[in-house]
Amino acid sequence: MESLAELDRKNRRAGGDLQMAAYRITDGLPRLRDWLAESDRLVDELPGSKRLRRRRRRGILRETEGSERGRPYFDPPTYPSRFGPEPRVMFLKDELDTIVIAGRIEDGRWRPAKDELTFDEMRALAGMKAGTLYRLTWRKDKDAVPGRIWRQDKDERSHAMDLRFDTTEAMGWIVIIINLHRKK
Repeated sequence: MESLAELDRKNRRAGGDLQMAAYRITDGLPRLRDWLAESDRLVDELPGSKRLRRRRRRGILRETEGSERGRPYFDPPTYPSRFGPEPRVMFLKDELDTIVIAGRIEDGRWRPAKDELTFDEMRALAGMKAGTLYRLTWRKDKDAVPGRIWRQDKDERSHAMDLRFDTTEAMGWIVIIINLHRKK
């Protein structure tokens, strides 16, 4: 298991294919091989954004049951810092991968350490697929997702917009969303 964990930690590149190395490590271990095969089957079968599904890694162990089905079994390393002494590992549902978000405890609650969240961080914290959060941010109702911050690209010829979220406002909304989900 330690060899598989090390393989996973050293190969965090999106879309990486570790199957050959993982199957070499599990040679003669049929239960681990079956788990790897089931994990790779989930990569193909679980739904998600077509664009983001290409970022899924193969050849790593994944959770095969439960609410976080498809999540990598081994979490990436986290490194506490003065800026973010309480980092958390969050699940990205479309990519079937995890993201580390630097955070800290304030007023007895965990919150991300930075003032603005990226789209990926926001959907990981809310436990949403990209399409769900995208639909909520583009609704005519401007308050569907609080704390939205739009920035125009500095190049005047570009029409690109950067979508971010104010951490304080977004965290209150996320708590409400998670509590609604738990009641179901």
